[in-house]
Amino acid sequence: MNRFVVALAAVALVIVGALAIAPRISAQESTPQAGIELAPGVFAEVLAGVPSDRAQGQTVYLARFDFEPGQAIFPHSHPGTTLLSVVSGRLGWTLVEGTAYVIRGAASGATAPTETLTDPGDDVILEPGDAIYYEDDVVHTARGAGDEPAIVLGTFVLTSGEPLLMPMADMAMGGTPTP
Repeated sequence: MNRFVVALAAVALVIVGALAIAPRISAQESTPQAGIELAPGVFAEVLAGVPSDRAQGQTVYLARFDFEPGQAIFPHSHPGTTLLSVVSGRLGWTLVEGTAYVIRGAASGATAPTETLTDPGDDVILEPGDAIYYEDDVVHTARGAGDEPAIVLGTFVLTSGEPLLMPMADMAMGGTPTP
C-alpha cells in the first residue's frame, strides 16, 4: 500500500511538473543538450533531488531526458519507483523483464493504467501526455521513436545514495547521472 501511495504521489508530481515547465522545454528544444550523454544521442539532466520524509532512506528526483530520433539507451533499471512522462516527440519503450504500467493521457488527468506490460519484448510508443511507471525489478530500453527529439521528464523515488540508472551487467555507457 505504501508503494502505491508513493507511486500515485510521483504521478501527480510529474503531471504538475510537466504542465508547469512544458512551455519552457518547448522553447529550449533548439538549444544544445544539457546534462550528460548516456549513449549516443541520449542525454540526461537531473533537475532536482530531495530526501523523502515519508519514505525513509529514499530520495525523490526530477530529471529530463532527451532522445534524438532513432537513438536508444542500453538495457538498464532504476533502484526504486520510476515514472516517465513524455513532454514532446515520441518515446519507444521496450520491456526486458518485470512489469510496467502505461497511462495514456496522464497529462490530461488520467490516473489508471491503460496497458500492462509483462512479457519480455513488450514495446510501446508513448506520445506527449502519456506516462509509464514501474518498480526497481524492471529492466528496459528506450529510444527516440519519431522524427523529432523525444523530451521526457522522469520522477524517481530511489534508494538514497545509489545511482539513478543501473546498466545490465557488461553494458558500457557514457555516464551515469548522479545526485
